[in-house]
Parts: sequence; C-alpha cells; structure tokens
Amino acid sequence: MNGRTVAIVLICAVLGITGSSGFAASPPRMRPYVGIGVVVFSESGDSQMQDLQLQLYEEPGLVRLRLLTSSALPGNEWVFGSSGENAPLIVSTRKGDWLRVFFDDAGREAWINPQSKGHFQSWEQYLKRHTGRMLPALQPQFYQMLQQPGGKVLTTLTPKQLFRVLKLENFSALVLNDNGKIGWVRWRDDDGRLTVGTGEIKNTKE
Repeated sequence: MNGRTVAIVLICAVLGITGSSGFAASPPRMRPYVGIGVVVFSESGDSQMQDLQLQLYEEPGLVRLRLLTSSALPGNEWVFGSSGENAPLIVSTRKGDWLRVFFDDAGREAWINPQSKGHFQSWEQYLKRHTGRMLPALQPQFYQMLQQPGGKVLTTLTPKQLFRVLKLENFSALVLNDNGKIGWVRWRDDDGRLTVGTGEIKNTKE
C-alpha cells in the first residue's frame, strides 16, 4: 500500500467517524435573550390573530423594513409551548407604544407598534400568568430548586416538571412546583438568556 493509498484510507476513516458521530445529533438550540418582557398576541383566541401581520421598522415610525407574518415568526414554540396561538415576541426595549422586538431566530431586532393586535407584558406579569418549566439542555445547576438564591438544594427539577411562578427577583424566580414545594430557580443565566419556558410542549423528536 503506497503513501497515497494510505492517505485516502485515513481521510475516509476520519469522514466515517465524523459522519457517524459529529452529525448524529443536532446542536442545542440557542436560548433567547430575555430583554425586558414580551408582546403577547391573540390571548382571546380570536381567529383573526392566526393571520397576524406586523410592519417592522428600523426606527419607530421610520424606514419600513418588511412585513412580519404569522408564518415568519421566530420558532419559539419550544420556549412558550404549543397553544395554537402566535407565540409572544421578546421585547428588548420600548418607547411609548413602540416595542423593539427580536423578530427572527438569528436574533435580529426591529420596531413594531402592535396597537390592538398585542400588548406588552413584563416577564413577571407573563410568567405569573402561565405554567412554567425549565428549558431542556441546561447545565445541571439550573435544574436545582433552592431554599433561597444561592442556598440549600431542595430538589432537582426536570424539563417536564411544571410549576407556578410566584415572583421574580433579579436572576431568580420563586416557584411552587407540582409536588407542593416552594423554592427558588434561576429564570435567566449570567448571559441574560432564558432558562425558563412556559406551557407544555409536545413530545417531538429533535
């Protein structure tokens, strides 16, 4: 076996290893940044909201970018659950009625004026009105429910366990889990990304 043949065999072996392991699992999804809250649509279940259309602007009322429709909304159902309604958009900042939102999975931002189509809620308002759960694929410490922030571990949660959010304080949320225990979890990480989602999600293969 000459040197060229050996090189080809080695390349094929490396590609075989990569093909069987490197591409076997999809990379974990990037959790969204929390911003300051969310803009919520179609809470009433109005069928008109299923065909949501929002004009995106570079600045409030200035320089139209494009029209955002329901089919082009970010795929945040894995964060907010599958309710059959439009998932909320995360808001990074606001100016009066104008909200700067993350409008795609790449984290790009633009301004909208939701008017009667939606309304702003702080994270505390939103999370207290919905059933919470820890997001999947977090570091182990984020699944710990603590007696107090930075304190003793009471129990360990899973992404399938549901809880009620009672209040938020900085990076931590006081929650009541489905076993009747009250304790603290981290609702966002040190980088400002969500660790908590809402609602139940369907069991789908990644």
